[in-house]
Formats: sequence, structure tokens, C-alpha cells
Amino acid sequence: MKAPIDVSTGAGIYKLMARRPRLPKAWEEDFAECNAFIAWADAIPDSTPRSLLPMIWPLRDRLEYQDGGGLNGYLKGFGMSKRAWKAISALSAEDTAQAYGYFRALGDSTWVSRLVGPADTLKDVGLNASLAQMFVLAEAEISLEGISAPYDADWKMMIRALCAEVEGKALADCREVVAQAIVVRDYLQGGDADISPSTTWQQMCELSQHWVETVELDEDDLPAPVQQDTAAATPGGDDVFPDPESGFLVHRLRVFEEFVRESDLMGHCIGRSTNYFNKHVNGTGAFYSFRIPGQERPVATLELGVVGEAWRVCQCRGPSNRDPGEASHTLANRLRDAHQLGLSVCSSVNYEVLDRSVGSRLPTMLDNTSSRYF
Repeated sequence: MKAPIDVSTGAGIYKLMARRPRLPKAWEEDFAECNAFIAWADAIPDSTPRSLLPMIWPLRDRLEYQDGGGLNGYLKGFGMSKRAWKAISALSAEDTAQAYGYFRALGDSTWVSRLVGPADTLKDVGLNASLAQMFVLAEAEISLEGISAPYDADWKMMIRALCAEVEGKALADCREVVAQAIVVRDYLQGGDADISPSTTWQQMCELSQHWVETVELDEDDLPAPVQQDTAAATPGGDDVFPDPESGFLVHRLRVFEEFVRESDLMGHCIGRSTNYFNKHVNGTGAFYSFRIPGQERPVATLELGVVGEAWRVCQCRGPSNRDPGEASHTLANRLRDAHQLGLSVCSSVNYEVLDRSVGSRLPTMLDNTSSRYF
């Protein structure tokens, strides 16, 4: 039987974060990072719970203080309440180290701030927030904000069923549930949802998929003519352009009819309501269709989102929300980078050039997350 890792020391926390039973040797790639982390962690006062260190470490350059108080103040800028802080602080070192490793592999440095809203939402529903539950709500962008009675009853039922589905699961095992949750979320946003306290999560997923396949927009749902000068600019200026690296023809979706057509061809939710189109119009989202020249049906649909100044890949999915493949995910990340840097879409091998052009900003500007679904 393996001895438990001592999480009271920087060395123990690092082992959890690196998912390895020993520290790296002097000739191994992560040796310098390991020593830097241990020196930093062991210098933080014991008044800071060790479980917070995997959350503080990726944000250390943005915090006023290198301890729990610095993290608390930072997260208050994202609307964190006292009860949300209590829920986040209650996560174990094993939980926060798991989250650190999972999101680091995706290149996502925004994950800590994105736990704030879900922590509050879970308290509103009457649940004790676990890491997996906060994760699925954050990744599926599910909250009770702006949802009033009596409609909040359906949302609370959905959240309880969703949380029961992921209870006890590792984050990597929750990705398919996140995919389902996004479709169920869109179903509830579309109105006329038919669920009850006895409806299981699987039944909610089946109802949602049926809605995607059969819904017809009422004329009242069609968007009124709008001025689109608030929409985010397309990097490079061309809304249709070939991508030599993938061989795809990239189309920026600009008008609502294009969103509807994309849904018809792909069998997903992007044009089944005006929710996604509204993100495009107000400048908080940018949507692309990846196509093979000469073929009508797209290979993938991409949603990019921006909060503040940080662009990220929200969803990149193929027909019927299937995984579109590595070429689509790579192109999605390059498009995200182009929006972030204000440059034309470039080859994925050009990061050294980009690094010289933007300097130390590059590591914090890139956030590779393309695992979610329409």
C-alpha cells in the first residue's frame, strides 16, 4: 500500500498537482518549476489552507498578496460572495490539485474565477458544492442568474439531476455529461420544457435531443433587424477564407439565417433559438463554420467567447455534437489566438513569432479549451 502524500508541505502539494509519487530529478524538464513551487509554497503562512495553493499558484502574478487573502480579494472582483468563498475554501487539496492538472493540460488559466458562480448556484439549489458539480456548471455555463419564478423551478430540478449524475466522478469523466448539460440548458432556455422532480437526467437528455431535432422557431423568436457594429471583428477582415493547414474553408456566421442553416445541416442547437446569435450581435461571441470545399455539410461549428479581454474556445463540435477531430480543434485554437492577439489566423507553428511580437503577454493570452458542445 502506498503511503499517503503529506499535503502540509509544498513538496506534497506539488506531487498532487503533477500527479506523480515523487519529485522530479535534476535532469527532468519540470525540475526548475518544482523547486520554484516548493520555495513559494513553503514561504506562504500556515494561516493559508494548503488546499488553496493549487489555485493561487497559476494566479500568483495577478494577486496583491501571495496567500488566501490575495485569492479572496481577487475572486471578489468576479462577484464572489461569502458563501461561495466558504464552498471554494472547503475543497480538499486533492480536489484543487486535480483541477489544476486538468485545466493546465487544456491551457486554461481562467478556471479558478469560473468556479465562483457555480458555487453560489449550488447553494441556491440547496446542495453542498463539490468540485465535479462546480466544474459541470462552469463548463456548461449554467446558473440561475436572471431566471425568476416560476421558471427557476425547472432549472433547479435540472441542476439537481445533473449534480447527481456527476457525483463522485473525476473531472475527465465529466466531459460527456458537460456535453449533455449544454443541450439540456438550451432546451430549458428554449421554453416549454416538460420536466418534473421525477424526471431522470437521462430522460432530460432524451427530451432535449428531441427538441433539437423537432423545434421550429416561432416568428416572434426571430431577431429584429439590428446594428451589428458591436459584433467582434473577424481577424484579418475576411469572413470567408481558406485555411491551408487544415484544408478547411472557414465561414464566419454573421446573420441569423446562417445560424439556422448551420443547425439544420449539423443537427445541433446554434440556430434553434436566438441565444447564440445574440452573443454574436453583442460582441461576446464569434461563431465559425469549418467546411471542406465542395461539400455542403460542415465539418465543425465553433463558438468563441470573450469575458473582459480574454477569448476562449467555448465549443467546437461536429455533426450531432460529435467530436470533429484534431484538425478542427487545432484550427479552433488558432482562431481563438487570432482574436486574442488581433492578428490574422496563422499556422500553429508560428508561436515563436507571436511570442516575439507580444512578449510576456502570450502565456496568459492563450487558453486552449475546445471540449464543449452545441
